[in-house]
Amino acid sequence: MEAIVYYLQLTVTDDPRSRAQIEKLRQLIEQSGAILSDAVHYLQSAPPRPEPLDLHEALADCLGRLAPLDQHKIELDLVEPAPVLRFDRSQMQHLMAAALRFYLRVSRRSHPVAVSTCVENGNVILAFTTDIEGTEIHAPEDLFAPFEDHPAAAAGLGLASIRRIAQTHRGSCHLLKGSGPELTLRVELPL
Repeated sequence: MEAIVYYLQLTVTDDPRSRAQIEKLRQLIEQSGAILSDAVHYLQSAPPRPEPLDLHEALADCLGRLAPLDQHKIELDLVEPAPVLRFDRSQMQHLMAAALRFYLRVSRRSHPVAVSTCVENGNVILAFTTDIEGTEIHAPEDLFAPFEDHPAAAAGLGLASIRRIAQTHRGSCHLLKGSGPELTLRVELPL
């Protein structure tokens, strides 16, 4: 489907309404792929295959797959040297992509998403933060419940898959609501 949309984007150049419909179709295909990826990673029963993984390289790879407009809405604050984890590469890619999708949607793409890394007590902290003005979240931990309707778009299965991946790798994952409109996803993983 992605190849067909790409072909249509290349060949349909004159009609702005057709181009707008093709873009909507591309977005729907992207959303469908994200939902399927969330479900696969949440329901996956195969054990992870950990390997040494440079966290910053994995993040750069994930950011490179985002649309250019989304890339400009992400601010990085990364610890040096880059932490190396024993982590399943595809699961890390999913964790980061699902977190970024959630944060870009919940911020309504009007606020930047801050991504930071640090090392605390032998653990790597990967944090995603943004302002969520206009979205009422009273109990952030409830957003991890899979297969539920949530006030925050893209919550539920995506966040549940992030938590499951973190726990499978002996880590943890929490949402923290600040006193203002700030919401932080904190993923803690052992070095």
